Amino acid sequence: MIVQAALLFYKENVNQTEIAKQLNVSRPTVATLLKEAVDRGIVKISIQDSEIMNFEQQEILTKKYGLKTVLIPSATASEEEAKQEVGNLCATFIENNLHRIKNLGIGWGSTLNKFAEAASYHHFEDLSIVPLIGGVDVSNVKNQSNHLAFILSQKYNCHMDYFYAPAIAESLEMKEAFDKSQFIRDIIQKGKNVDMAIAAVGNPIESSSYRKLGYFSEEDAREMKEKNVIGDILATFFNKNGERVPTNISKKMIGVNLDDLMNIPEVVVVASGKEKAPSIQHLLKQPIIDHLIIDAEIAATL
Repeated sequence: MIVQAALLFYKENVNQTEIAKQLNVSRPTVATLLKEAVDRGIVKISIQDSEIMNFEQQEILTKKYGLKTVLIPSATASEEEAKQEVGNLCATFIENNLHRIKNLGIGWGSTLNKFAEAASYHHFEDLSIVPLIGGVDVSNVKNQSNHLAFILSQKYNCHMDYFYAPAIAESLEMKEAFDKSQFIRDIIQKGKNVDMAIAAVGNPIESSSYRKLGYFSEEDAREMKEKNVIGDILATFFNKNGERVPTNISKKMIGVNLDDLMNIPEVVVVASGKEKAPSIQHLLKQPIIDHLIIDAEIAATL
């Protein structure tokens, strides 16, 4: 009878009152049978260790760095799976908070592409999606800010703006021409005034959207190393103090920069890949990040 009661309760999800009727015993007797099933080892109740570890890590990092939110998915078998899980967590977090957001800024990169893919369909008619960095490029379109903003606007049934410029101009002269455009000044100003910004952090020396899009030459890479660049976020490269570092590339970049982020009410930073851990660690020296969504490897390093 102990096994029968345990099977009904734990396997078939039958409540104790119904089990009592089926076994023709009282409800207190059923409770006793279920307790005995656990005591004898017939039933083993366990809590997933990975979930406990994630929760504990989130709490530790939240307090250590003075953040509002830290989200960490369970460890995965591959880098691609980890990136997708970070994207999934980002989508859940953002959608749980969109009811209080009017203007949502979006950066660029493959991790944010996973967020856009994971986003669910909702109706946020009062929401506006704003690209935070130039998003006109013929290569790797799926990671560009305009594409991500468009996908999100379709899923959230909301308005979006376009950023009619590349992330990095071909020359300083072209950058100056874009800076003179009222369209570009307007979209950058909108980016500075969003209620919440979502940006990915990269490590330009190891791996980043800039390198994948072919923006770096060997000379640019050498300059990054010489100037001790440790990370990138939107239109900014930064050093080990989390401070902006001017480079030949950054001078041609078009979009919201690190200083602008400091004035945005809420900043969500996402990252996946252990090479990003030093970048995140040093960016945390500045009062920029409010919500951090990272994979298990980065969390372990932090």
